[in-house]
Amino acid sequence: MKINRIAIIAVLAILTVVLAGSASAFDLGFLTGDDAAQDVNIGGIDFTIPAGFTENEDYKMENESGSSGTDFYMNAAGFEDDSKKNAIYIMVADYGQYNVTDEVLAYVADSEDAVKKTINGHNGYFMETTNAQASEVNDQTDILNMDNITSDKVYMFIYEENGDLVYIGATDESYLNEVVKE
Repeated sequence: MKINRIAIIAVLAILTVVLAGSASAFDLGFLTGDDAAQDVNIGGIDFTIPAGFTENEDYKMENESGSSGTDFYMNAAGFEDDSKKNAIYIMVADYGQYNVTDEVLAYVADSEDAVKKTINGHNGYFMETTNAQASEVNDQTDILNMDNITSDKVYMFIYEENGDLVYIGATDESYLNEVVKE
């Protein structure tokens, strides 16, 4: 169980950096947003993407494996709006035989200064970070070029569904309520 916690913490830290970088890295000029909200399925879980957001294929992951003492598989997608200033990142991590529990979520949340929150009937943890904090992590890991981040904060919500870790990050806190389905 301790190894599972370490893996979750590692994934969460990396995804924080990915989301912060995606706020500015989503810059493909030929993309245009949809006029209506769209339903998407990521890792077997349904989400709603607000109107005006389009998927950026550069951030798509399908059954990508990772390991941090425990093997896991990730499915993810990133979305941006027409202004290229707002982004949403969704990741679902499946830890195989290990199910993410409330205890594991509480452990991760405690290490990230998160607060308990319920969004559309899903109990989880809400966190926010500044781009400066995300940039500091990036400087240490050199994962992304984060020089052009336009959002001041990154808002995150993590919860468990079907034994998997669900992570949603956004450049605007209100997007979390739109993305998480009841």
